Amino acid sequence: MIKLGQLLVVSLVSGFALTAFAADSGTPGEESQLVASSADESESTRRQFEKLINTYGEGLTSKNVDGILELYSSDPVFMPEYAPPAVGREAVRKAYEWVFATLKLNGHFIVHEAEVIGDRAWVRTNSTGRFTVIATGVEADVANSEFFLFKRENGGWKIHRYIFTASAPLPKTR
Repeated sequence: MIKLGQLLVVSLVSGFALTAFAADSGTPGEESQLVASSADESESTRRQFEKLINTYGEGLTSKNVDGILELYSSDPVFMPEYAPPAVGREAVRKAYEWVFATLKLNGHFIVHEAEVIGDRAWVRTNSTGRFTVIATGVEADVANSEFFLFKRENGGWKIHRYIFTASAPLPKTR
């Protein structure tokens, strides 16, 4: 049985569980799509976003705050569930430092769709995985839905806004 304190940590953590991932082309029953002017451009752009998301996932797994911040724009906003938005680079840094001091993350993201609109692009993903609460050793499954807004800066795509929410009931702990 989970104690109230553990339940609170698990519910907060389920929202913060930024799972590390490997981008995929989708899940059965849901088509992935990328809106672009040609099939070649679509595939090339999709690979760029998948590469960025894979790099982000590697940063999550290795707890590399500096590496993750390199992927963000000059004026980022990170909006985790159950927490106030982190606005600006220093606030985003502190948010990830807190996450990494609190959790061990592991998981898998799937890119479902993306669209490029000028110097902005959005990507919708979902993730599944596991997290461990470092202080207690409590482990649980997690599933999230995510929305990344990218901004083209200095010739490359950067995460400009990032929001996620739990897409499954509270996880069972083990």
